[in-house]
Amino acid sequence: MQDGVNANRDGMLTLDSAYNFARFLSCDAEAAEHIVQAAFLRSDGETGPRHRTALLKGVRNCYRTWLTTRGRRDRQSDVFAHKRVPDTIAGSVLRTDDRTDKITVGADVDASAVRCAIETLPRRLREILVLRELGELSYREISEVTSLNMSEVISRLACARRRVARSIAQGQ
Repeated sequence: MQDGVNANRDGMLTLDSAYNFARFLSCDAEAAEHIVQAAFLRSDGETGPRHRTALLKGVRNCYRTWLTTRGRRDRQSDVFAHKRVPDTIAGSVLRTDDRTDKITVGADVDASAVRCAIETLPRRLREILVLRELGELSYREISEVTSLNMSEVISRLACARRRVARSIAQGQ
């Protein structure tokens, strides 16, 4: 271990982030594995905190290639159109706390309901939310990965959070 960096641990965290991102983008576990593998190979196998945004940007590019070659425009409409969040979920279970910049989910909420709400977001909002909430990237890092300016990142993140909260509150 040098300078507080553990290559194995940090490399696995980077690959876990890449897989989570690919999984939420593609909504397909098998495709996510292929997307991450292609992105990893394109990045020359570099891992660690410094290479994290480059790998995530590669995942995004490989996802777009995968999407184009499969002739799919937006998988959410056909994959998740018939999934419903249970109506029993209370309206206050999901709150955005702008002071801490996090989404708060009540303990009584089923994780699959939150996952479904996230997966039904349009891709342009879903990718921003996943990078921030699950990948824990900064606004600057998200801007680098998505090639969007910071104000657009902040705007899309706020919109995604509102939609997820509304989706869970209304039970879709």
